[in-house]
Order: sequence, then structure tokens, then C-alpha cells
Amino acid sequence: MQAGKAITESITEANTSRFVTVKDGDTEFRIHCNDTGSGAETVVMLHGSGPGATGWANFNRNVEPLVAAGYRVLLVDCPGWGKSDPVVNTGSRSELNGRVLKGVLDALDIERVHILGNSMGGHSAVAFALANPQRVGKLVLMGGGTGGPSQFVPMRPKASSCSTGCTASRRSRT
Repeated sequence: MQAGKAITESITEANTSRFVTVKDGDTEFRIHCNDTGSGAETVVMLHGSGPGATGWANFNRNVEPLVAAGYRVLLVDCPGWGKSDPVVNTGSRSELNGRVLKGVLDALDIERVHILGNSMGGHSAVAFALANPQRVGKLVLMGGGTGGPSQFVPMRPKASSCSTGCTASRRSRT
């Protein structure tokens, strides 16, 4: 079921599936999304990065209640996940996903959205919102962390803080 159609059939992955071509710099992506409902407001859901993660796998149980409440719902498979094109990314994954989301929304002529992002999708939602604040209504983040370096990675000892005993103990372990 595409946007604009009445709810007369069950909502499935197959009948909501569509592809959008998005250009990011010199790269063109074929992005998969599930698109259903015909409300004046759109809810976008961005998945996390776990094995098998897709918009549909992460959020399919949320689609029907949101459509019934009067929203258009868009589940986007980020580049490299689901049915979207693969990508080799050397920059910020969140910023790439944010730019791709902008391209998807532009292609579908959607001006303003509410975004729900899980994990990587939360980071991507924040990147999109920072770059396009006028296009975001509500922002819901689940387990998105803060981005940047992890605070849970042990710090390397400074050379001046390690005495000869540190070198000796390292040698004895090898």
C-alpha cells in the first residue's frame, strides 16, 4: 500500500516496499523504504546497526497503530542494510545516513517529519536534525548514545606514568 491509499488491506513488508534513488556527492544510492499511510504528518523510523537490522525488522509492529492514528509512516533501510545499496563509508556514518534521509524526503516531497531512531538510527536522526532543524517536528531517540569516542574504552597509560616495572611485567607476559 502506497501513501495516499486508504487502509483496505493488511499492511505488509511487500505491499509497502519501494525504492528511492538518492544522490550524495558523486555517489548514487538506491534506498529501500516501506511507505504507508496518508496522514498530513509523517513519522520516519531509522533502524539500528545490528545483524539483520532493517526498518521493517525493527519497527513493523509500530506501523499499523501509527497509520491507524492518522500518520504516514516511512521505514528507511540505511545504506548497507536491508535492500538498500551497499556502501563503503570513510566519513561519519551518522552524517551519511542523515544526508541520505534528506535525499529520500526530498524525492518523496516530504517537507517535515517526526523521527524515531534506534541506536545508529538515533545518531543518524540527530545528524539529520542538526543539519535540517526546520524539517524536524519531534525527535525520539532510543539507545543512541552521544556519538564520538566511547567513554568506556580504557585510556592508554602515559609513558611517564609507567615505571620500569610496567615494561618488565609486559615482557613476562609474552
